[in-house]
Amino acid sequence: YSSSLAVIEEEAIRLERLVGDVLDLAKLDAHRFTVLEEEVDMRELCERAYAAFGEVARQRSIDYRGAFPVQPVIVTDGDRVLQIISNLLSNAFRWTPEGGRGALELAADDGTISVVVSDSGPGVSPEERERIFRPFWSRDGGGTGLGLAIARELALELGGGIDLRSEPGLGARFELILPAG
Repeated sequence: YSSSLAVIEEEAIRLERLVGDVLDLAKLDAHRFTVLEEEVDMRELCERAYAAFGEVARQRSIDYRGAFPVQPVIVTDGDRVLQIISNLLSNAFRWTPEGGRGALELAADDGTISVVVSDSGPGVSPEERERIFRPFWSRDGGGTGLGLAIARELALELGGGIDLRSEPGLGARFELILPAG
C-alpha cells in the first residue's frame, strides 16, 4: 500500500514538473515572461547547482568536479539562471554512464560570464546538434524533451546564449554565456 502511494507521489511530482515546463515554454514562446533583475552572486549560485547533483554523482560513481575560481556578481534573474544550469546538469547526468565524468565550471572574462557543464556521455552528432534544443525532441524517447529547449530560450531572454561543443563518443560541453554588464 505505501509503495503504491510512493509511486503515485513520484508520478505527481513528475507531472507537476512537466506541466511547469510546458507552461514555461508557452510563456517564453509568447514573450509573456517576466525576467527579474537582481544582483546575483554567480559563484554562490553555481555552488548551489553543483551541490544539488552531488548525491546522484556519488550513487553512480561519477567523478564530478566543480571549479569556481571567480566570484562575479551580475544583474540578472537568479532563479532563471539556476534553472538553466540545473537543466544542463540534469541533461549531463542523464547521459553520463556509471563511473563517468561530469563537471561544472565558472569563468569570467571580457564582459561575459561563462558557466560550462561537461560530461563523458555519448556526445552529440552534428545532425542532432540543432535538434536537441527543439521542444519535445528526445534522442531516446525518454524524458520530456523540454529541458534543453527551455534552457536555451531562457538564456536568450537573459541576453545570453548556449554554446554546444561535442564529438560523438567524446562527451558534450554546454556553455551558458551571459553578459556581465
